[in-house]
Amino acid sequence: MRKIKILIVDDDKRNVKLLTEKLNFDGYETDIAYDGLEALEKVESFEPDLILLDIMMPKMNGFEVARKLKASEKTKYIPIIILTARGEVEDKVLGLDIGAEEYLCKPVSLTELSARVRSLLRIRMLQTRLSEMEKLAALGQMVDGIAHEVRNPLMAIGGMARRVKERITDEQMQSHISLIIREVERLEKMIERIDEYKKFQVSELKEGDINDVIADAVKDIQDIIRGKTIGIKLSLLHDPPPLMMDKTTFKKAIFNILENSVEAIDKAGEIEIKTCPSMGGFLELMIRDTGCGIRAEELKNIFNPFYTSKMSGAGLGLTIAYKIIQDHKGDITAESEEGKGTIICIKLPLSLVRMAQ
Repeated sequence: MRKIKILIVDDDKRNVKLLTEKLNFDGYETDIAYDGLEALEKVESFEPDLILLDIMMPKMNGFEVARKLKASEKTKYIPIIILTARGEVEDKVLGLDIGAEEYLCKPVSLTELSARVRSLLRIRMLQTRLSEMEKLAALGQMVDGIAHEVRNPLMAIGGMARRVKERITDEQMQSHISLIIREVERLEKMIERIDEYKKFQVSELKEGDINDVIADAVKDIQDIIRGKTIGIKLSLLHDPPPLMMDKTTFKKAIFNILENSVEAIDKAGEIEIKTCPSMGGFLELMIRDTGCGIRAEELKNIFNPFYTSKMSGAGLGLTIAYKIIQDHKGDITAESEEGKGTIICIKLPLSLVRMAQ
């Protein structure tokens, strides 16, 4: 699972060492910049989820770094914690007015700093989720209207093409009509996916066994595997803790992920499904395949509606899975390396059981 990235910007190597050790111990991935210009370069290459920023640095001070980051559409949403010895009220007001989310004065308790980091990351995650949910809701309304307008003429085109094909004998014309029918079927598949997306808008959560849901999804995927040599390896927790879930929608999420794994494997390969406890009161479900993998520039888009590297289908399978996992108050992430395969990690909160009781 991808680690959260934090960029430490400070010209004092002792401070950098302390902060790096603490943040690495907390489970974050870190990188370092010792001046303002280097900080801007590292933001571009490292792509941090949060920045710890000193003010008094060579080449460019922290205020100017923060101003440039908050002025850019690409970086303005990265949370910034200003961490400095400058504690005058005017400095604090300036830093917060520029857009920094926190302003802490040195020396600061590392325990407090960790709490501030966690708090900002939670807020950022919730903001991201809310934005994505709003976009998905707007998209759902739009595609519903498009599907409604397209469905009837598409049926007419497909039906007429099939009738014409039955009545003509010219081979070249037969080939042209067959192409029309194939393209109509591709569009019909898109309409089916759109209907499917609408169907799984809401999950009704009840206590259930995740192993049962995984077993059902694996059973259903066997029909798609036919024609390929794909082994499915199960490494599941024995007697896992019960989770609050909608068995129908959660099974669909797992099935869609498995379907993508099967399609990514050319002729032979392996899919591993593993469950294990995770820190913070979560259960982790990992689905790993040995397929073709996904290019780094494409990986960030795989949960976006209609994004697909395939030449057919609506590309909604992983979007549906993403929406379902969100409904289960969980988190889903992806790691991949082109030519080596893909890993999908799902984290589900165990606390939901206690909350429901």
